[in-house]
Amino acid sequence: MIEQFHLGRDADCPWEADKDDPGVRWRQLVSGDRTPSCGITQGVCEVAPGSELAPHHHAPQEVYYAIEGRAEIYRHGAWHPIEKGDMAYIPGGTTHGLRNRGSEPFVLVWTFPTDTFAEIEYVDG
Repeated sequence: MIEQFHLGRDADCPWEADKDDPGVRWRQLVSGDRTPSCGITQGVCEVAPGSELAPHHHAPQEVYYAIEGRAEIYRHGAWHPIEKGDMAYIPGGTTHGLRNRGSEPFVLVWTFPTDTFAEIEYVDG
């Protein structure tokens, strides 16, 4: 068990881009392969106007917390609005995605109950 307190800055975490849509990018803020942590992985995702994180699923559950902008989230076979202040709990194995049809970036915090982000296998929805 890791018992070391860690304090970091998002600016010290590099942006990574989606291979299918470079307008979707993220920073890993907490991940056991980068920080002294275990059992939780967290980061920030930005979806640029006109960009989309295509519907997908993965084994771990996930939580989204919207901190900036407006977008649409895919769930239950349809797109639904999501905006700053909204949260979404996504059960493991549930197909979900994001698309930004607005004119401003959409930003959210994501959280997984995993030791590292690398262990999450994204499967096209």
